[in-house]
Amino acid sequence: MKVPDAKIIYDSLKALGLTRAQVRKILPDWWSPEAEKHADGVAELCVLVARRLSLDVSALMKGEIRQKPFATAVAYKHRADATPQSLQASTSVATSLAHAVVASMNTTYTGISSRPEVFAAKAKEVGNGVVSLYSLVEACWSIGVPVIPIPNLPLGIRKMDGAVIRVGDRPAIIISKKKSSRAWLAFIVAHEIGHIGCGHLERDGSIIDVSLQEQATYEVESSSDADEREADNYALTLLGGTAVEHAIESWPEWASPVDLAVRAREKSHELGVESGQMVLRYAFKTKRWPDSMAALRFLSEDADAEELMKSTLQRNLDLDRVADDIRDLVCKITGIDA
Repeated sequence: MKVPDAKIIYDSLKALGLTRAQVRKILPDWWSPEAEKHADGVAELCVLVARRLSLDVSALMKGEIRQKPFATAVAYKHRADATPQSLQASTSVATSLAHAVVASMNTTYTGISSRPEVFAAKAKEVGNGVVSLYSLVEACWSIGVPVIPIPNLPLGIRKMDGAVIRVGDRPAIIISKKKSSRAWLAFIVAHEIGHIGCGHLERDGSIIDVSLQEQATYEVESSSDADEREADNYALTLLGGTAVEHAIESWPEWASPVDLAVRAREKSHELGVESGQMVLRYAFKTKRWPDSMAALRFLSEDADAEELMKSTLQRNLDLDRVADDIRDLVCKITGIDA
């Protein structure tokens, strides 16, 4: 097969919204553009790119973009001003990472109950009696569902907030949202767990939650998508449900940020949910966003969400079992150490 010039390959990748510079950011550090001057080098470029973007390598060698069959069944949710095409690049990378991580796992996937109370009990088992970002992620890994943060996509690539990608019979959760608050990321993780528990995935399919904006997160009635409402309701129940609602009803609307933080912390273990979740629920109830965000900053236990996600992946993922040709991308995009 005659391989086209590297320029034709790069031009074809513009269909995914990728520039030459962005493509090179996902290539191995050892890759040299000098290799692209020769047919063998261009062929190797195609193999590397196809592996990282879930593309058919034979089509790419002809300058054509054709996704692998497992990467074609994608449902985009909460699109707002984003088009599916604008999310293709991040979706392709996320899909490749999900397949690489799942292939390295030896834990059997045991399923997620359609009842959020059941998963909450599992999270509390590993989280000292509290449903939190830490306990949700650890509970997922314990039942064979990897939770993969991807904070380091190349600059300029449009990102989703979260996603669920099915690899064979196993779902993988992707978190791309960059937030320091554990409560915010806990909701996104819980929402993706909800998609799985509610049976929204097709075999080898994906659900991409483009933008879980505030009004679509806690005000579930604002969503016109039935699956999103169901996943939101699952997440809210998983994160304390009516017990949290009843607790914050007694909080005064004039409470200071420090007072809000103290009240949330006092109720955390009693209700079995991390303190930040109560502050967020209070914010949506009262619309006192500046004071509520200040309250979150007083909660030291709500900080360093991204570091928690990264360290949990590092601890649960056996990099020696990840394929050699994709291991560098896993480390680069997730931020874990090689």
